[in-house]
Amino acid sequence: MGSFSWNRADSLTRNKNVYYGAPFKLLIPKEFGGGFIKDHYQDYGIITDHKTGLEYDMYELLAFWNKDQLLMGDKLGFNGNFPKLKSVDKYTDKNRLMGIDIGCYDNQIDRLKYPLKLVSVMFNGSYENLDRPSYGDPEQGFYPVKR
Repeated sequence: MGSFSWNRADSLTRNKNVYYGAPFKLLIPKEFGGGFIKDHYQDYGIITDHKTGLEYDMYELLAFWNKDQLLMGDKLGFNGNFPKLKSVDKYTDKNRLMGIDIGCYDNQIDRLKYPLKLVSVMFNGSYENLDRPSYGDPEQGFYPVKR
């Protein structure tokens, strides 16, 4: 695993990035259930849904949300039916690498149908209401970056 963080897709706070310990929301596309998961940034791209106790890897979610853009031969690992939201399990490490392969750099993010959208906790819109994606944070979430 590596330290991954992103800039906020909204501009409601003084800090443009999501840094260690900062509260934020991950918006979920309607096609995958809609709504959001709210947490404090933990590093490594992990987010915990405190309502369910489940952990998610944001790069793994990116791979599932954009499965049509994965390279031929890449197969996402999961149990049962294709999940709308897949929590961390034995398949996560392999799946997250596929998410990194398609969405690690800003030019890749711009080509995704469903890029990650991390926002401030006071953001009240939906995934579909927000045109801007979250681009990579060059500081990797180690400290806050002012606007």
